[in-house]
Amino acid sequence: MTRIAFPIVFASILLAGCGSGESPQAETPERETPAQALHAIIQLYEARDFDSLIRTRYAEIAKAENEAQIVSLVDRFKSTFQNEDTLKEGIATYQSALEITPELSEDGRVATFKLDGGFIKLSRMADAKWGFHL
Repeated sequence: MTRIAFPIVFASILLAGCGSGESPQAETPERETPAQALHAIIQLYEARDFDSLIRTRYAEIAKAENEAQIVSLVDRFKSTFQNEDTLKEGIATYQSALEITPELSEDGRVATFKLDGGFIKLSRMADAKWGFHL
């Protein structure tokens, strides 16, 4: 099964040359649920706040070697989602995941929403929020 819709568009813009280490999981008394994360991600898309989306919800942001890589990724999101149809498609994809109970990995750090024709994968980040993958 392949990942769904628009995240695939960005396969070619993954941060090249970045390491693959995992960040340690932060412990907090109140943990965000995957559904709460989807709501937050949707709100950032609706607001077209791609800077915050990338900086706070991109699960692999820690792999960025410098600020220029982050800015480049934000700019690509802005460029891609300036098209209203593409933006609506992205939002609809995340909204459809809200209707599904995700499968959690054994360690509870990955939530997978299986959609028709693909999936959305969220990972627990160091700040205990859930982040998306490209």
